[in-house]
Amino acid sequence: MKHLVISHGDKGGVGKSIFSMLAVEFGIFSGRNVAIVEGDTKIGDVKARYEDVVSVLSVNLDKSGNDAENAIATLFSHLEALQSDFVVMNLPANSHKAIDAYAEIIAPVAQELGLQICVAWMIGRESSSATLANESAICQLADRKMAVVNRHESDFDRDYYWFTAPQYREEWIASGGLTGEIPELASRVGARVKEYQGQSFASLTGPESPLFIVERQIIKHWLQKSWQGSVIPLLQGE
Repeated sequence: MKHLVISHGDKGGVGKSIFSMLAVEFGIFSGRNVAIVEGDTKIGDVKARYEDVVSVLSVNLDKSGNDAENAIATLFSHLEALQSDFVVMNLPANSHKAIDAYAEIIAPVAQELGLQICVAWMIGRESSSATLANESAICQLADRKMAVVNRHESDFDRDYYWFTAPQYREEWIASGGLTGEIPELASRVGARVKEYQGQSFASLTGPESPLFIVERQIIKHWLQKSWQGSVIPLLQGE
């Protein structure tokens, strides 16, 4: 099975890059031919961590109109030539201008390339996050979609509209959507991970890792819980 995993959300700071990294790590762990589309060219944190590990295409997806259409044409031309079976797309804020506006082009192209579209919608606390998710064209056309809470960003604040206003969650589930979450990584260990931007999470858990053994084990445990809570259900539809 070939997958196009899109980390969406249309808000900054909700965990799109974290989910993208988790998906990349799972693809590598599973022995897939992984490629990354770094759509957030201003920050580029996913590219920075994996550009020496897997193929990375850097395409500015914070565009609209003809510029967005040209970016999408460039992107999928490269993907067709690359023939990867596991593509992870990290989107910037405001990416609806390109991705949702041209979803009716993206979906059939992905289908012809044999890529199943799996969208992770990283949700914020605002009601607008839930509304945008249910209105997102690429979510509507995706093979599978999941609303994901990033607990690392939430400071354990459970006051998300997905949970406190049941109609949002019910509408999402009724449309075929899944729900999941990424658990918090201990702040001390998270800070250590950020010190090594050019290394994958997996390399930071290996025998050559510069981290302490206990830190490696905490990262391994967090990866497994994160995959089980978000990435695996999204890919397998469970």
